[in-house]
Amino acid sequence: MDALEWIVPCPKKAALGTSHLDLSKCRIQRGLGTDRAVTVLRPLLPTEAPGSTTDTVVEVRIDGDTGLPPEGYTLTAGDGGVLITGADAAGAFYGAQTLAALLAAPCAEHPACVPETDIRDWPDLPLRGTIEGFYGTPWTHADRLEHLRFSGRHKLNTYVYAPKDDPFHRERWREPYPEEELARLAELVTEARAQHVRFVFALSPGLSMTYSDPAERAALRAKAEQVWEAGVREYALLFDDIRPELSQLRDRETYGTEEGASASAHAAVCRDFAERFLTPRGAERPLTMVPTDYAGTARTAYRDRLAAELPADVLVWWTGSDVVVGAIPAYDMTAAAASYGHRVALWDNFPVNDFDFSRVFLGPLVGRATDLDGVPLAGITANPMVEAAASRIALTTVADYAWHLAAYDPARSHRRAIRLLPGATELLPLVQACSAWPPGDDQSPALTALCAAALEGGPYEVLRAELTRLAELPTDVPGPIARELARWVAAAKDMGTAGLAALDLLAGAGTLAAAEEALARAESHEANVLRKVIPPFARRVLERVTA
Repeated sequence: MDALEWIVPCPKKAALGTSHLDLSKCRIQRGLGTDRAVTVLRPLLPTEAPGSTTDTVVEVRIDGDTGLPPEGYTLTAGDGGVLITGADAAGAFYGAQTLAALLAAPCAEHPACVPETDIRDWPDLPLRGTIEGFYGTPWTHADRLEHLRFSGRHKLNTYVYAPKDDPFHRERWREPYPEEELARLAELVTEARAQHVRFVFALSPGLSMTYSDPAERAALRAKAEQVWEAGVREYALLFDDIRPELSQLRDRETYGTEEGASASAHAAVCRDFAERFLTPRGAERPLTMVPTDYAGTARTAYRDRLAAELPADVLVWWTGSDVVVGAIPAYDMTAAAASYGHRVALWDNFPVNDFDFSRVFLGPLVGRATDLDGVPLAGITANPMVEAAASRIALTTVADYAWHLAAYDPARSHRRAIRLLPGATELLPLVQACSAWPPGDDQSPALTALCAAALEGGPYEVLRAELTRLAELPTDVPGPIARELARWVAAAKDMGTAGLAALDLLAGAGTLAAAEEALARAESHEANVLRKVIPPFARRVLERVTA
């Protein structure tokens, strides 16, 4: 396999030679006295015992004069060694991730090697990450730790902590975290820093806050102070999914009752938080906020007030032309930024499934603009599914998109994601059956076409083969992805069996009772796999036979 297939993701400039550099024995050479840059390689490459002879050297440097953008790096392999030079510490780290990806490519001659390589690479979007912002059961602490490691491997640089059903994030936002929960947050902050991931702590006070009350604002700052002491250095305030009008009498008296008055309240809270909390502490990054009016591109009374009153450096999250969308063109991004009067970041509700927990979305990111020259977009944070491990299939493609826009190929990225995530290849028929996006699209255009052709008397062989792949899905695949998808595996197996029973009946080889029983069993599952594809086909067959 071409080693470039394994780079996370495709570099801006790469030249690969035909010869390979054997790294079975290597030593790590300190670069510019920077322990932080060097230690990222220690888990990736074997080291020799003290005093032993080594064949190759892996050297890591940080050089701010490379002419590369932030987080960029060069990687050169040849002449008996590997040299990684990062524009900054993050760039050195990402160069190490690319080296690890190259090492993962199979080689018939060496247990660990890289081709002669000359790579010059950097990200297109400065903000690349995820936001745990869904409704439903929040991820576990172990899920989050593994997600941060996954983010580092795939050059995602941001994780936003905003689980809707964490009571201390939303409903009980005034209350400090219990010590046990606070300790877990501190561990996440530490792991994020090790993976060069920005840990953004979000608070969502809009359900109950009296915005004009100084005591309420002090409570918000006190909550932020608690997690600051735990290591948090970046914050977001979320005003999404709340009533658009002001509900407190004091707020109505302060900000008015006209349409869009709540924007004045939200801007005032953001300004107070920035001036009285972030600035005195020397926070390096400005505040990010989610407006109540977070979807669409048109100017509104709310957005006009926000544009006029929100501090200029506050970044605004926006979800696209709607809450969950199939396509986000560049002109929508530009129009949205203009409507808010601020630079925007895309809160991409993909592959989130909190609007329909019966489904999982295992396909690639599609429909996102790649020509963003001059577009005021800071970057993308994808909102994943409740199923943390299964989300990594889609999130791998988000990472590829955000790193190199012009080179992004959804199908190619999806194939690579499946190869890289343990358990995904074994469950490929299920992954393909759950790859449609947006949610309202045909769950499988290919299977729908095959079913229609079969009803019209066409050949059955391809349809039978696809249904058999579903019916024969393994149930003993190890790993977290398979555990999370067990309900969907069971549903897919029964759906495949129902389709085969209907196909047998159509071909004159099955029985009516067997087809009806198989269909009833397939439809008994809560997990939705091809529910709008196979059952309609089976019913058409049953109607035809019983007519």
